[in-house]
Amino acid sequence: MGWEFEQAGKFGSEKAADDYARRNNLDPSDVQITRKGGEIELNIRRSAVDGRSLRDRGEGRRDGWG
Repeated sequence: MGWEFEQAGKFGSEKAADDYARRNNLDPSDVQITRKGGEIELNIRRSAVDGRSLRDRGEGRRDGWG
């Protein structure tokens, strides 16, 4: 059985995606940062998000949670 991940948004750089995850105190094992073409996608393990209010100031992010 695999873990279920949700897309958290597209970022301009891997650093921006990593900074977002760190600001929200997400464990590195709970995030996936992947490059798709010229974009960086951040996915977060669903169980890490359940019941949490993630801080989202939009810095470096191109879309995702609003």
